[in-house]
Amino acid sequence: MNKALLLLVLLPVLGWLGGCQTVPSEIPPDLSPADYFQKAQEASDAGKFELALKYYGSFLERYPEERDRGLWARYEIALLHSKLNDETTALRLLDELLAQYAGDDAALLPQGPRILAEKIKAKLQAAKPPVEQPAPAAENP
Repeated sequence: MNKALLLLVLLPVLGWLGGCQTVPSEIPPDLSPADYFQKAQEASDAGKFELALKYYGSFLERYPEERDRGLWARYEIALLHSKLNDETTALRLLDELLAQYAGDDAALLPQGPRILAEKIKAKLQAAKPPVEQPAPAAENP
C-alpha cells in the first residue's frame, strides 16, 4: 500500500519534470523563415524565453538577407530580454534597432518594429528608478 501511495505522489512530479524542456543544442537547419518565427512564438507563449531567443538568433544567422523579418526578429529579441528582466540589454538592443531607422531608406522599412520598439523603450525607461544626484556640498563660511 505504501508503494502505491508513493507512486501516486511521485507520478505528477515525474510528469512535470519530464515535461520541462531545455533549450535544444541545435535547431534543425531546414526550417523556413516562417517556421523560425512560429517556433519562437510558441516558445515565448509557453514562457520559454531562452528557447525563443535561440530561434530568433538562429534565424538572424541563417537568413541575414531577410531585412524586414530581421527587424521583427531584433524587436522580438529585445522584447524577450525585457521579459527576462534584462532591461539593460533590452534597451541597448532597442537603441540598435531604432538606429536602423535613421538612414535614408527608413521609409522603405517596415514601421511596426520601430513603433513597437519606441513604445517598449519608453515603458522600460519610465520603469527605471531615477538616478539620485549627490547633494551639493555645504559651503564653509
